Amino acid sequence: MLKKKENKNQTTTKQKVTRQTPSKETWLRWSLITLAKFSFSLFCALGLFVIYLDAKVKQTFEGQRWQVPVQVYGQVQTLKVGDQLDLDSLVHSLQLNGYKKVTKVSAAKQYAKSSTRLIIFQGDFDLPAPTINSTALSGQQLVIDVQNKFITALFSDNVATDSIQLEPKLLARLVPNNKEDRLLVSLEEVPNQLLDTLLLIEDRGFYHHSGISPLGILRALYNNLRAGRTVQGGSTLTQQLVKNMFLTRKRTVSRKVKEALMALILEYHYSKDELLEAYLNEVYLGQNYANGIYGFGLAAQFYFSKDIEQLDNAQMALLVAQVKGPSYYDPWRHPKRAKQRRDLILRLMFEQRMLSEFEFEQAASSALSVRESRRLAKQSYPAYLQLVQKELNDLMSVKQQKAGIKVYTGFSHRSQQLLEQTISTELPILENKVQQRDLQVAMIVTDIASGEIRAISGDRVSGYAGFNRALSAHRPVGSLIKPAIYLAALERYEQYNLASVLQDKAITLKSGNGNKWQPKNYDGKYRGQVPLIEALVHSLNIPTINLGMSLGLDNVADAIHLLGYQGDIRIRPSMLLGAINMSPLEINQVYLPLAAKGAFKKTHAVNMVVSSKGDKLWQFKQLNEQRLSDNGAYLIDYSLAKVAQSGTAKSLTWRLKDTIVAGKTGTSNDLRDSWFIGYDNKHLVTTWLGKDNNKPTGLTGSSGALPLFARFMKAQGLASKSLAMPDGIAMTLFEKKTGSAVTSQCDNTISYPAVSRSVRIINDCLQEKSDSRFWFEKLFSD
Repeated sequence: MLKKKENKNQTTTKQKVTRQTPSKETWLRWSLITLAKFSFSLFCALGLFVIYLDAKVKQTFEGQRWQVPVQVYGQVQTLKVGDQLDLDSLVHSLQLNGYKKVTKVSAAKQYAKSSTRLIIFQGDFDLPAPTINSTALSGQQLVIDVQNKFITALFSDNVATDSIQLEPKLLARLVPNNKEDRLLVSLEEVPNQLLDTLLLIEDRGFYHHSGISPLGILRALYNNLRAGRTVQGGSTLTQQLVKNMFLTRKRTVSRKVKEALMALILEYHYSKDELLEAYLNEVYLGQNYANGIYGFGLAAQFYFSKDIEQLDNAQMALLVAQVKGPSYYDPWRHPKRAKQRRDLILRLMFEQRMLSEFEFEQAASSALSVRESRRLAKQSYPAYLQLVQKELNDLMSVKQQKAGIKVYTGFSHRSQQLLEQTISTELPILENKVQQRDLQVAMIVTDIASGEIRAISGDRVSGYAGFNRALSAHRPVGSLIKPAIYLAALERYEQYNLASVLQDKAITLKSGNGNKWQPKNYDGKYRGQVPLIEALVHSLNIPTINLGMSLGLDNVADAIHLLGYQGDIRIRPSMLLGAINMSPLEINQVYLPLAAKGAFKKTHAVNMVVSSKGDKLWQFKQLNEQRLSDNGAYLIDYSLAKVAQSGTAKSLTWRLKDTIVAGKTGTSNDLRDSWFIGYDNKHLVTTWLGKDNNKPTGLTGSSGALPLFARFMKAQGLASKSLAMPDGIAMTLFEKKTGSAVTSQCDNTISYPAVSRSVRIINDCLQEKSDSRFWFEKLFSD
């Protein structure tokens, strides 16, 4: 019995052991199921990851791929038969735009000149249609014939034409905040030799693989071992594009996996040509101080000051050499190292029969030929570019501005240079004259016909990129405000004319809180009464205050706003003497309708904005709204011309001899601000002088700002004003003391232009002319 029990217990124990130890088949089955689950989960996760990467790649590649700098261009100059033209000035502008003088033009960016003819071979540049004349500028040969400084004939590619347009100059590239600077190029613009060299060195099988190339890695390893140095990379161009466009520089296994997957995705969605073009614009090729140089288009400019299609074999090889390491092969810092890499690439080109033996020897023996300085041209005209940026911010979003847009402006290099030369020459003379230091200046040049701002200086130092006084310094405008007051009166022609008598006696005005204001004329004298035009011409304060008060301060404010000032005006009597703070740009706008015969024109820098594809995004449309009557505009224009002939700006009669100009001086209290705004038939120029600490300058408008205006206008070339009377105006005889229109029988009279329908000639005179002839003259007279 005991034995049976024991056997039974042993059997039970064995059964327990059998149940607790699974069989090999069961373990294998469990492992396979687990592996399948894990593989399925991994596959799902990988699928989701690929979907995410696919969306990321498409969003970037099909959207705005890069933040591309804004390219700002200067004036698209239009020349017409009959226009006045100084050939020497035009040649200077061509030289600023990179044109070279030759005896016979045969290539782009060349010109030839004689005493009466200028031949220009335009650079490759197209304006979007429709432009002024819907004309492509690319590659045209232009002929300009001139006699006595007037254009007599124009030819474009040997065909006579009435007008031509000149290629604008690139002013600057406004780099986005990511500090990536690039110049987009299309695949068609890139020389085949450069493409073949790039593929030879970086990815020979580019057009045959699907994004990754194991054979390419092995080939690169073999070539590198054979050369004893790294001459060829293992990554495909597609992988390099992924690395540059989507990933960081961090070297990890996960990044390499992402790089491979994204390369496959790119190859699946896009053609080889699309990927190659993207690579050409994305690859990092150098450093211009704080800004990275991206893409072959800008690299050609950065290293050689050439367009990409102008590169020779040696230059192409040096650019391709930079792909491997722009810092390591920097031709300025490491010229020997850069030349060795370039020559190695040239030898590979020769071995692949891309170069003849002569071409190889010639290229390999040539110097690196990079620019003398590594710095790309800095912004030469920051004051003007600040205005461009301000206008752009009002026109489009920051994102739109980073899409490679081109901006065309009214900027004139010649006007800007003359403006800066004027300031650098005249300002020290004025400082020595009045024993002052630290004078500051702001000047603006505006084309009257278009409202385009041609030039701006916001500081005494040329190229200063800091505080721009032309845009941002708000100072009392002083007597510059007076023409608006007199205009408001002259538009009321039934009440006022140029002969209207204004009181010039001491006055005292009280404010609402009882404060007294006792203004005076600048010279401290009182004349009893003066004609309206004389009060303006000599900038008399008391008559101006009397006139403004009789018109009503609200009406005066309305006149200032009518001329284009958009700021608020504090309604008080002191506003009549210019106690209104404006920037030079704001007061420049106020004077433009006066210079434009009453037509309201908006001053502006930007004329047109074009997308990177050449589509016109925006174009300025001038209002040309006639805000002043023809009669009122003529009378105020006539009066401001008198200011320059016999008034506060009469020194212009010898500074600018034999020329009719118009303008107005302005001086604020204690000689803190010196203003002059003047114009001829073409240009309006606003000038301000003062100190940043607001201390007195010792200069009036006529002794300070006016000489700068005169020097600039003389250098720029003058177009004498035309003062043709409108049909509604006639010269009329007025009695000086009463301001009444009278006959020629009256004594003590003067002639002024007046609105004909408002004139009421009276026969009564205060005093008739006496006959001062001798008795025998009377005897033999008719």
